[in-house]
Amino acid sequence: MTDFFEKVKQGVGKGITTVSVKSKEVIETTKIKGQIGTLQEQKKSDLEELGNIVYTMFLKDSFDMERVKEKCETIRGLGSQIKDKEVELRQTHLKAQEALGKPKAIGICDCGAEIYEGVKFCGKCGKKIEEIIKKTDEELSPEEVCPQCGGKLLPEAKFCSKCGAKIG
Repeated sequence: MTDFFEKVKQGVGKGITTVSVKSKEVIETTKIKGQIGTLQEQKKSDLEELGNIVYTMFLKDSFDMERVKEKCETIRGLGSQIKDKEVELRQTHLKAQEALGKPKAIGICDCGAEIYEGVKFCGKCGKKIEEIIKKTDEELSPEEVCPQCGGKLLPEAKFCSKCGAKIG
């Protein structure tokens, strides 16, 4: 009977851990998605403002290239911040999956689905993982490989998804 209660305790502990990890993931992803939304709204607003600036310059037949460049740089910066937040969102999801003991994602298929360690075919499109990995390895330049562990880097990654090393 004691064995039974020990197993129940372990199961409850695992359930609490799962709820805890998932709750933290939801809170963090909600926060990051809110930040992404704010950045996207600011980018949209700045793009509209840029259009108004250019149109006003056109009407006055006076073009101020510096003012346009300045606004474009601001918009580019917002785009970069959005990409950083998207990477942060993905990292948060991967950490939660790892904490729950779920299969580790090792890449992304051509169809956009995550590829997990140990699988032989994509669960979404059915493509052989071996072909995707071979194709990816052939296409990688030195900038797309982590200098620390040799792992494949996601486009515009700031950190390696395999070892966590800071890139650049």
